Amino acid sequence: MRNTPRLLARALVLPVVALGLVGVGPGVAGACACGAVLADERLEATQETALVELAGATESVTLNITTRTQATEAAFIMPVPSRAAFELADAEVFSELDRISRPRVDYRDVVVDGDGTGGAANDGDHVTVTDHVDVGPYELAQLAGADSTAVTDWLADNDFTLPADLAGALTPYLSEGWLVVAVRLTPETEGTTFAEGLPPMRLTFGTDEPVYPMRLSATAEYGQPLRLYVLADHRMDASNPAPQGGGPELTYAGPLRPADVARYPILADMVTGQRFLTRFDATFSPDHITDDIHLTRAATDDSYRAVVVESRYVTGTPAGEVVLWALAGAGLLAVSALVVVAAVRRSRRP
Repeated sequence: MRNTPRLLARALVLPVVALGLVGVGPGVAGACACGAVLADERLEATQETALVELAGATESVTLNITTRTQATEAAFIMPVPSRAAFELADAEVFSELDRISRPRVDYRDVVVDGDGTGGAANDGDHVTVTDHVDVGPYELAQLAGADSTAVTDWLADNDFTLPADLAGALTPYLSEGWLVVAVRLTPETEGTTFAEGLPPMRLTFGTDEPVYPMRLSATAEYGQPLRLYVLADHRMDASNPAPQGGGPELTYAGPLRPADVARYPILADMVTGQRFLTRFDATFSPDHITDDIHLTRAATDDSYRAVVVESRYVTGTPAGEVVLWALAGAGLLAVSALVVVAAVRRSRRP
């Protein structure tokens, strides 16, 4: 597992849908692909990587977020469609997934002159705490709220202050009966920051419609980079949460069997029978995001691997020209040989 400073955290869950970071106020608002961030310093998500595991009506989301920040305090918010189980995760699983699914690289030679460099409790009429437990360095609570005002008021009373636009973005999720998970993160060692990213975490919940929440990202300031893996019984399609922009791009699709992951210890524990891995990559413009990513079974289980063409700068004569010169040279030798043979025959005539 990646070495990450031990963190003190408290987590809360309310009926809402959206994965995201929300920090302790007063702070600076930001966002990751699946949510929003508040921190005591500017926090920009530079890459969000998630694994969605589907098994019947159960969905698990393992999330890893790398950041650019000097923040020492931050908070994470993730709405879920039903009561969730929370646990710590190992970021190494994403290294294993990358090694399996990375695109094939084809090189195109470019010839240049030179060298070629380049807990259950009631907290009022509108918010109910359904769970309150400690999980490793996290303190987790799950909340059910009747409306966004009650939920955001509860969060504010518990030192989670949301900007007005983020609070408003919770309303659609609450109206659909979702819960919200909020996790406050504070490094135990003074002076430690989140420059290496947030600790990876995993949430499991029941749902009849597999989904990756995205709507809170509409409040983000920057483009939202996302790499999304889906481990299911079949190849999966991903809808476009930003219809006016580019959607998730298929990078990899292929079956996974226990023998395929024998040398990957974390995946080996996950893949105990025939499964199918699908990978998508995308960067979303916040002002184009209007929906979540909905996951549905693809029409076929065809395998696929993206191909990336990279330029490789070399010095000298291009390979094609070498072949042409070689053919021309062979032709000249053949002609010369015929001339010599003809001359010898003429010299032997009486």
